[in-house]
Amino acid sequence: MSTFNAVRTADNCVAALVVDLADMTCFEASVLDLTDKGCWIVSEKVDLLKEEVGLRLEGCDKLVRGTVIAFGDNEARISFEPMKSQSGEKRREIRRPVWISTIVCGKTSPFTMKCRIVDASKSGCRIEGDNLDRLPREVEISIPGLDLPISAKIVWRAEGSAGVRLNWPFAPAPMPTPEMIAIKLDREKEKEAQKPKPKKRISAFGS
Repeated sequence: MSTFNAVRTADNCVAALVVDLADMTCFEASVLDLTDKGCWIVSEKVDLLKEEVGLRLEGCDKLVRGTVIAFGDNEARISFEPMKSQSGEKRREIRRPVWISTIVCGKTSPFTMKCRIVDASKSGCRIEGDNLDRLPREVEISIPGLDLPISAKIVWRAEGSAGVRLNWPFAPAPMPTPEMIAIKLDREKEKEAQKPKPKKRISAFGS
């Protein structure tokens, strides 16, 4: 049995968080048949996926970028290989209306504020809120369900709204292999086990 198999669940899968890059929605899924070329994800919500996704595999602190290439019964096939454009031209991104509460904070200042994401695409979004002019150009955006902040840059501002370019925290190629994920999980468990346990305080009364 490989190290990776030792950390797989009884369903022969590894957990992951799926982020739909088109509308920034997140949900948990099980990952099957993981290789450096792709995988299958299993969830009741896969039919909501558009095209491109980010997977935060268990044990990884980055997203793995993938493309949905097939659907099954509560399953979707994800390819990690770059998809070639048929025309050779960059397609115009579709902006989708959304309504997502978010926290935006400055990278170079302590200023933090609550905003709403009102439309989104793979590379950017539009936020609405009060006092957006107080935000610096370089910011970080937190979205519900994803515990990784997204680096972003404000590219335009108007009264009560701003346009933001997103820099998704993708893992550099090659993607983490199952063995790398397993090793990282094992190291995290070892570090946790090596942490000194708090000493029990004994009072003068013996308790």
